[in-house]
Amino acid sequence: MSEIQDRSGARQPELFSPERAARLDDPAREAYMSAAAIVARLDVPKEGRVIDLGAGTGRYTFAIAKAHPDAFVVAVDTQPGFVRIIAERCLEGQFDNVVTGDTPAGPPADRILLLNVLHEMSDLDLNPVRAALSPEGWMLVIDWDGGIERPVGPPREHSHTRDEAIARLQSRGFARVERIDAPEFPYHFVLRAST
Repeated sequence: MSEIQDRSGARQPELFSPERAARLDDPAREAYMSAAAIVARLDVPKEGRVIDLGAGTGRYTFAIAKAHPDAFVVAVDTQPGFVRIIAERCLEGQFDNVVTGDTPAGPPADRILLLNVLHEMSDLDLNPVRAALSPEGWMLVIDWDGGIERPVGPPREHSHTRDEAIARLQSRGFARVERIDAPEFPYHFVLRAST
């Protein structure tokens, strides 16, 4: 019998399946979710520690690791299928600055990337995320905007609006949530959250 997980606060009824991993690596996604734009928005400090939470196939994990070879990047996903994919790709690409895991444990992070996963996360899932940030660190949240019509992504009813996301983050202890104007992500809202 499988363990029942509290999904309170999550908009999407279930997690994105590793069986659909190829969709995450679709080159067409670069048009509206450019890896270079995400890396630039993260503004990783020299020798910084970054957690890519909900890393999926590691597409953005490896973009961060390549752009910042002096940084330590932790690819976190709760689904063993995705952790396996990332671990295999890490070995293939010989990334010595990337590790994988299923929780954001370890030393505090300077940056956390939460890309297209807030709508899948329960309220309880946000507590260890907040705890994983260093006092000066912040989290970059880029998620499908439930307030706009868009040709890609999950159904609108499975996504938050920007204001709903801000309220949700604040209710989970992120005291400062800043709206970021980011036209390079036309189907997403972008937030910077810190404690």
